[in-house]
Parts: sequence; C-alpha cells; structure tokens
Amino acid sequence: MSLAVVSGTALAKRKPKGLIEQVEQAVAERHSYQVPATGTVEVAFSPDEGSENLVLKVIGTARQDIRMLTYSFTSAPVARALLEAKKRGVDIKIVADQRNNTSEDRSGKSRAALSLLTEAGADVRLISAYPIHHDKVLIVDGETVELGSFNYSDAAAHRNSENVLVNWSNPQLAKVYLEHFARNYRQATPYQLQY
Repeated sequence: MSLAVVSGTALAKRKPKGLIEQVEQAVAERHSYQVPATGTVEVAFSPDEGSENLVLKVIGTARQDIRMLTYSFTSAPVARALLEAKKRGVDIKIVADQRNNTSEDRSGKSRAALSLLTEAGADVRLISAYPIHHDKVLIVDGETVELGSFNYSDAAAHRNSENVLVNWSNPQLAKVYLEHFARNYRQATPYQLQY
C-alpha cells in the first residue's frame, strides 16, 4: 500500500500519458489507497432490512478492540452492544461529531449513550475539526471494517433508506481505516459526561 503525493506544478511538467496512466496518477495524487479484495463482503439495507442487525453482528464479533467513527449516535441497541463488548474486555475508542452529539442533540439520546460508554470505560472523544464529521465506520479487531451511510440511530434503522457494508477478514483494509481513525482521534478531545 503506497501513497503518492505530487504537487500540481510537478503534474503540469510531466509528459502526457495514456488515459489509464492519467487516471491512476490522479487517484494516487488524491491520497487514495489500493488494498487487495480479500475476505467476505456482507451487505444490508434500511429501513428494517437488516442494517442494524448487521451492525450489531459486527460489534458482537469483537474480541480485542473496536474503533468507531460516528456522525449521529442515538441508537440504544448499538450502545447496548458496545457496552456488552466492553464487559467482554473489548477496548473501545469512539470519535463522534461534536455538534451533532452535544449542542444539536435535542433528545439527549446522544449525550446519554456517550456518557454511558464513557462511564463504562470506553475512550470517547468529540471532534469539531471539520464542519461535519460524517464518518460512519466500525473497525473491529484490526481485520473487519463496517461502513456505509448508516448512522448509528433509530431513524437509520427504521425510517431512512440506508446501507451497511461489512468487509470481514481484510486486515489491509482495516489498516487503512485505522490510519484514518488515528488522524481523527488525534484531532478530538475527551468527552465530558453529560446527561
């Protein structure tokens, strides 16, 4: 897995290439990653077409660690699954959008979920470095990645059209997402209990 970074000036001075080479170069310059397609892919949809159950299944498989990036976090079933994982000894780190889960949390569900997880020993952080921290990702045991449009919310499970994609047993993909998680984790601040 390599990352090529080239300035726009250097790009302009290069010899013209074929279309495929130009596309590959453009992708590389935008910091994209290529990883092998390994493991098994599993998908589910919403409303009520298995998306929430698939997220819960992923959390239920965790034995060592869970890294979570979230925009909206109001789902009681997901919070319960994370608490159960914590009881099993799973190390949990969460980076959540600051505004959406605190000042714009009219129901109080986000603050309650994040507070419960913090009290249980999860490392919960809030990020405000971006206009919206729109990531919705779980990285489990350094090998499984869950992603998609699915916010960890009741609306995502039962009202919205959403998708969940899980790549089981792909440690190289997990490594890329763990690097993204680490960047956002460094930019976040510890969550202060709020009920």
